[in-house]
Amino acid sequence: MITEKITLPIGVEKNGVLHREVVLRPQKVRDSIDALEDERAAKNESYLGLLMQVKQIESFGTLKADEVNAELLLDLYDVDMQALMEGAAKLRERLSTFRGAGETPAPAATHAA
Repeated sequence: MITEKITLPIGVEKNGVLHREVVLRPQKVRDSIDALEDERAAKNESYLGLLMQVKQIESFGTLKADEVNAELLLDLYDVDMQALMEGAAKLRERLSTFRGAGETPAPAATHAA
């Protein structure tokens, strides 16, 4: 699977450890649906985007998966959130050319009978 590795400019401290290394995976339809199930996301588009960002995070420093949540991202500095959004944009760009995506498909072959 294609991923994007990001080093946050500042990072977030949790349990006495500074976490700056993040690995993102591409966003999936499941991420949007899961995020919409949160009541806050249904009422607040910014929170929806935050939850969808959480779903893309494969790893965040040495934190366990259940420690990577919206509350953690709410503690990021703006510059770190900007870095995450830029990383997600780079990932989308790379994904558009991954395995030939974005190329014009070849015409279907026809067989004469």
